[in-house]
Amino acid sequence: MKYTHLVAAVVLMGLAACENKPSGSEKAQLLEELRLQQIELAAQINALEEELMETGEIPPSGRQVVATDLQPGPFQTFVEVQGRVDARENVDVSAESMGVVRAVNVREGDKVAKGAVLAELDNVLIKQGISELEPQLDFAKQLFEKQADLWQQKIGSEVQYLNAKNQKESLEGRMASLQAQLKKTQITAPVAGTVDAVNIKLGQSVSPGIPAFRVVNYNDMRVVAELAESYIAKVAEGDAVELYFKDYDKEEASKLVFTGRSINQLNRTFRVEAALDTRKATYHPNMIVVLRINDYSVDSALTVPVNVLLRSEIGQYVMIAEQQGQQWVARKRNITTGRSYGARTEVLSGLEPGDKLITVGYTDLNDGQEIRF
Repeated sequence: MKYTHLVAAVVLMGLAACENKPSGSEKAQLLEELRLQQIELAAQINALEEELMETGEIPPSGRQVVATDLQPGPFQTFVEVQGRVDARENVDVSAESMGVVRAVNVREGDKVAKGAVLAELDNVLIKQGISELEPQLDFAKQLFEKQADLWQQKIGSEVQYLNAKNQKESLEGRMASLQAQLKKTQITAPVAGTVDAVNIKLGQSVSPGIPAFRVVNYNDMRVVAELAESYIAKVAEGDAVELYFKDYDKEEASKLVFTGRSINQLNRTFRVEAALDTRKATYHPNMIVVLRINDYSVDSALTVPVNVLLRSEIGQYVMIAEQQGQQWVARKRNITTGRSYGARTEVLSGLEPGDKLITVGYTDLNDGQEIRF
């Protein structure tokens, strides 16, 4: 009776899982759990059959097994790694000179163009210096123009002309220096984007190197990750990638747009980047992403569950069901395997389409032993 309850529980678990529409990773986990439960049930069934055979309650008519017809199908393997969303233009903006904040022109969330003035520092002294210099520069320019006209007419000396020219150029240099200093009293956006942080207030003293704002361009984002050195020959630019966003519980198809060639000496990894379509959803910098990079793909391959693989002194083998007259018997079949991914392994040789692979009850089977389904 307890075995009936166990079977019913397994069925109910499967139905509940289907109704909840689990994600791809959850489906794989559920499939693995159900396979383990199937194996446990088969072992319990075999144990009961042996007990009943010993008591003579049922005739011995072969070992109970479950078999599956093998059919070729597409097979892919993936490299899985955790990455993050990264904005190509994610800039901490600081002042270019020391000063006191006199105006803050933006708030968090404001969209700004490249070069927009985010804040202004105290510039009274610099503007005063410019105001004092402007009439001197105007006079020096007029004097130079008159002296140049006289010099062209061969009136006056060359020294007078050079002195006027030097005076004008010297004042122009001082004016340019003051204008540059004035510009440095403005904190401007180096890129177009959204103001993500404002770290200064009116009246606060600021200095170069200390972030005052953060501006992020959310329209130009990517996914970056570090792959182990062992994968450098397996992945390449253009490979298909499945991006899984845990926070959104959603997947998005993409491809690798960059694979680094330089290996980090400290952790023996190299950098990869995947394209991210910001039109499909709102993504946030540093959001965790799982990358599943397709590093191997075939259109038609025979695959078997990993758990049915057995090993002998000459290599790997599986048990298949073969019909002899009216009776089915188990046969040992040596195989050569290729790549594995998840719960499946590719079989390169040793099996043919249509072979009945024993998936439950294969343990402790002997070659030629009678079986039943």
